[in-house]
Amino acid sequence: MNLLSPLSLLWLGLLAPLIVLYVLKRRRTERKVGSTLLWALAQRDLRAERPWQRLVPHLSLLLQALVIIAGAFALSRPAGAGHLPTGARVIVVLDTSASMAARDEDGVRFDRAKDALRALARSLPPGGELSIVEGAGEPSVLLPPTGDLLRIEAAIVRLTVNGGTQAIERAVALSSERLESAPDGSRIVVITDGSITGTLTLASRVPVAIERVGDSALHASTSNDAILALDVRARPTDGAPDRAEIFTRVQRFGGDAGDVHVSAEVRGEVVASRRIHLEPGAAASALLTADLPPDDDGRAPTVLVRIRRDDDRDDALVLDDVAVAASPGARRLPVFLVGEIPESVRRVLLTDGDAELFATSIDGLAARAGSELEGAYVFAGATPSQPPPGEVLVIAPTSSVFGAELGEAVERPRVITWDDNDPRLRFTTFGSVHLSSLRPLSLAAYTPLVTTEAGPAIASLERPDGAVTIIGFDPDHSDWPRQAGFVIFFRNLLEGARTRRAAGGIAPARIGESLRVPASDGGHIEVTTPDGTHLTGRSRGGLAIISIPPTPGVFTVRIGEQERFALRNLLDPEESDPSARVELEVTDGRTSTAVSEASEPRQAWPLLAIGLLCLLALEALWATRKGAAA
Repeated sequence: MNLLSPLSLLWLGLLAPLIVLYVLKRRRTERKVGSTLLWALAQRDLRAERPWQRLVPHLSLLLQALVIIAGAFALSRPAGAGHLPTGARVIVVLDTSASMAARDEDGVRFDRAKDALRALARSLPPGGELSIVEGAGEPSVLLPPTGDLLRIEAAIVRLTVNGGTQAIERAVALSSERLESAPDGSRIVVITDGSITGTLTLASRVPVAIERVGDSALHASTSNDAILALDVRARPTDGAPDRAEIFTRVQRFGGDAGDVHVSAEVRGEVVASRRIHLEPGAAASALLTADLPPDDDGRAPTVLVRIRRDDDRDDALVLDDVAVAASPGARRLPVFLVGEIPESVRRVLLTDGDAELFATSIDGLAARAGSELEGAYVFAGATPSQPPPGEVLVIAPTSSVFGAELGEAVERPRVITWDDNDPRLRFTTFGSVHLSSLRPLSLAAYTPLVTTEAGPAIASLERPDGAVTIIGFDPDHSDWPRQAGFVIFFRNLLEGARTRRAAGGIAPARIGESLRVPASDGGHIEVTTPDGTHLTGRSRGGLAIISIPPTPGVFTVRIGEQERFALRNLLDPEESDPSARVELEVTDGRTSTAVSEASEPRQAWPLLAIGLLCLLALEALWATRKGAAA
């Protein structure tokens, strides 16, 4: 048993003035009467010579005192979480996905989740311990097992929504492993708003309880308008070379039909706006047109799209009211050619009118290492010891390259598989490609894209600052250049480089995901969040990982004298729909059992309130009984 509002016990202080009223002598006025027969009951008070008298028990005093005691305990909201054996451990799987930041009629969901955590902490048995596991993004232990209430409270205060996708199933599996040797009575408590479509199967060998903090039905005051998609495409004309179309898709979850304003901003100024009508549960699209010229450094400007309700009601979730995207305002892409580039590859690169080719050498790149080279790099033969930042393509390497070893040359290997899901291989096929020779790649961290019977022919390595693609053969010594897929492959590479350059050099991701900033070892990183908060970090092993708040928008990243930016958005209809719709099931691997659910701790104050009403009724009956006035 614990009290959800212990300060309300201060109402017990009313017992003191109540007792004072009963012991304080009432002052009377002397009057002459014909007889004192009818005043016999008052003679006891008249004999008192001092204003205070000994407390005499009265049934009315007892009833009134019980009313105050019951009322004070009812206001303190006594609650119980069930009996837990001594030493039992409780692991709380806390949903920290974006929807937990939504506001319902009872307040912000995440605040209610924190209150539920505090109630669980107060209900721990003697020797019991509580642990918190994050149930979104990559499950991790936020608080190791502890019975120290001060430590638990400090951890609860630090908890925030991280914005990652829910990962309750994996978090429960992790928690179940940690409770394998726990004392009897240990359990897992999942706190979530249930804003997930479908059924979650929670595999656990210990009891699992579910506490919901979300509303199952959305009302006008808890509806949510969300941006679900954002895309910016170049649509130049003769008179407007920087003209672009901004496409956005918006949906209203719950509530009533109404209008929203969709506006596009560039560098803090509104460049286009439109009002659209939204029906509950239906999505609507808006197409805005604006001129998006590049800035003085040739960078494409960032487009910010914002939605605002036309009525005075607040939106349930503000994280999806803003989205950002890089515009195609600067499509010029520098491409640095190092070595004897195959003629077939050179011809393809020359056909791209927005690619600027620069022939250089490895020493030439090293001499410009201090400047910011944003673009694509094509190496033929020899390569530097480390790949430069950006998109890197290596053709027919002569020795080990960037961690990939080369095997012995194989004559006429047959292509057997290729990954057509990779963006570089879209709309391409290798079924009819014949190679004259190949030095197969020995992969470590690389991913094979095209595989022959002798080994991988094309492989890639994804990095925070760009991808490395290695072609283990000379295209001129094959029939690949005579096929349409050859041109498409290199066009896909260039478009990927443009997209990364326009996105600020740091891969875009959803809100809350850490920034992975490539920088020299020990380099100092400064980050400015969309709301103006400044964060710092240092690079370790060529990469700085900086935790950021779950805020949509543009994060400005400064690496020494260089300035880059990273985009973060919440474009997820699952998280934007704040209704509780998930079905939960617990299984131990053999049988499936229904999940117990409770939106609040079991509270005893309603019973005390009923008892309070009964006491008031008894006191009223006693005060109005026959002969009470005599």
